[in-house]
Amino acid sequence: MIRSVIIACGVVLATMISLAIEAPHKGVPYGNGDAPSTIAQEPTKSVKAGVYTAAQAGRGETLFQSQCASCHAPNRFTDDLFYMSFAGKPLWEMYDVISDTMPEDNPGSLKPQEYADVITYLLKLNKFPEGQDELPPTKEVLSTIKMEKP
Repeated sequence: MIRSVIIACGVVLATMISLAIEAPHKGVPYGNGDAPSTIAQEPTKSVKAGVYTAAQAGRGETLFQSQCASCHAPNRFTDDLFYMSFAGKPLWEMYDVISDTMPEDNPGSLKPQEYADVITYLLKLNKFPEGQDELPPTKEVLSTIKMEKP
């Protein structure tokens, strides 16, 4: 009986793995209909490369003070717990979490660029360098930028 259950579990697991490998990725455009023409890529740039401007981080700080500071202290976003939540992940994941859940009393109420601006303030708090270009609020760009330890 136990052997039958183990074999059945193995078959189910093998089937799930093969389906996951062969299944098309959600939202991925297709070329000839047989396979995905593009696959989500790993981040190719680091937050250490200067992915925001000083002016943008200034706007982010202003927004943080008006929208976030009543519930969140800035130092809450410079500790290991904050870093570990996003370490090695695309910056899109941070954007997605913040834009889906904040402000707590009205999630999703800021404009996309405002969420990106707040993220640049968090990057500045963590002493990541400024750059020449503003951080855009697009999934395509934010998915290519990796969160790393300062």
